[in-house]
Amino acid sequence: MYTPRILLCGDVKNFLRELDGRSVDIVGRIRFKGAAERGQFVMPAHKSAADNFTLNEGDFRIFLDGDEISADALRKILDGQADYIVIENHDEFLFRFRELYALKLIDRVVTVPTLLTYARDGFFAPDNAVQIFNLIHATEFARVLDFDGYFAANDYHMFPDINRKIDGIVRDVNFPALENFYWTIYPTADAFRYKHFDALLLTAERTPAEFIDALIDTDDLTDNVLTFVRRGSALESWLTENQNVFAQIKSVPAVNGSWLRLKKFATKSFAAYVVTHKKVSLDLPEGYRIIHAGHALSNQTFGELVDDAGDNISRLNLQLNEVTALYWLWKHTRQSHVGFVHYRRFFTVDGQNILTAHEATEILREYDIIVNEAHFGYVPERDWKIMLSGKTLADRALSSMRKFIALRQPDYLDAFDRVTGSFGVFGYEIFVTRQNIFDAYCAWLFSFIVDATEDFLATVEVSDDPYEYRAMSFLTEHLLTVWLIKNRLRIKPLPIIFRDDI
Repeated sequence: MYTPRILLCGDVKNFLRELDGRSVDIVGRIRFKGAAERGQFVMPAHKSAADNFTLNEGDFRIFLDGDEISADALRKILDGQADYIVIENHDEFLFRFRELYALKLIDRVVTVPTLLTYARDGFFAPDNAVQIFNLIHATEFARVLDFDGYFAANDYHMFPDINRKIDGIVRDVNFPALENFYWTIYPTADAFRYKHFDALLLTAERTPAEFIDALIDTDDLTDNVLTFVRRGSALESWLTENQNVFAQIKSVPAVNGSWLRLKKFATKSFAAYVVTHKKVSLDLPEGYRIIHAGHALSNQTFGELVDDAGDNISRLNLQLNEVTALYWLWKHTRQSHVGFVHYRRFFTVDGQNILTAHEATEILREYDIIVNEAHFGYVPERDWKIMLSGKTLADRALSSMRKFIALRQPDYLDAFDRVTGSFGVFGYEIFVTRQNIFDAYCAWLFSFIVDATEDFLATVEVSDDPYEYRAMSFLTEHLLTVWLIKNRLRIKPLPIIFRDDI
């Protein structure tokens, strides 16, 4: 918790009573005497603080813990040892206002109500909010996440953001005007757990350990962190000693500290896996690798990867088709961006060439997942499955699937029923996304799909007709759609190139 370091102007007992248990570090007692007592610089009703006025060195006296100090000495104390001057008596604050303004101290002087309202999570200064807002809009960042709700807490939300570059976490949205400032408002971190931002704004006071934890918890969200570092804080010392943790640190001086832009070391990698069950000849872009699905059931090897090495479900390939390869990739590979396509179906941007690694990663700067354009048919998905594998097998497959979704993922049962009866899905269960989204989808899918398939096999007899073997596979094809409609992802549909010559 942020503990303000203050110079108190006023009565300690009254001040502590007003704090109502809030932790504050009183580093000194301060007293002013001079200009205000003589009636100088008292603000007339028709004047403003911006009017020109001067203050001579002999017009005031400042006492700290009984010893007289200069205004310059006070400013130095406020640049490390103390965060604020807190004037306990509000009338005293008004009485001193023009004097403090002339001394260029007014941005560091607050009353007790201001301290309690605005200095809850970290150091507060209006100029700092203006500064970081302007810095964000001067960068190349298209989307920034205000992780600690900094702008909402500091009243800057009253100035609508015309360019709408900032999203925010605001747990209690009591004022609809916030919606004019933030592009998107999230109530909790869970609401955006699969998204990616150009930068993350961390402003709450954190110890070095808490800051490291925040970086770890948000690692998948961004490659850049914007943070305020209070002068003289433990975090400032830690960052000074550990600059090599980041690829680049840029500092901009601010009131009582600095705004830092921390750029992480690049860890981007791309791999798109092409699933096949037969020998294929493909001219693939860099980053594409072929994986043989159902290798455990074959006496040949097609592709550089096989789905039956180590932890695998290759034995279920007749029922689950490409999903056995998906399982193997989930268990045995890792990269920042991952694609999953078929030997006949590839994403394309221009309609002629296979999607490249560069094109994919650029799209995933703005979107969370690339999928095939939705397919809309003339009959619901359930009826389409019946036509493919017959009513008996389709019903048994549906029963097993629904039973295990209800058991393992009950929150998705309504979505499953909706998609099963719908006229459209994202086709073929192919996609390109970031690793954390890939992991989340696979963890969800494989929490029930293997057991559902085993249950299906225990209740049916299938003939040699390959389409009967694929009753579960046909149903599995629309599970990606089920997962997507339950999660808040920015979806980018792309057309596909279909290789009918293979």
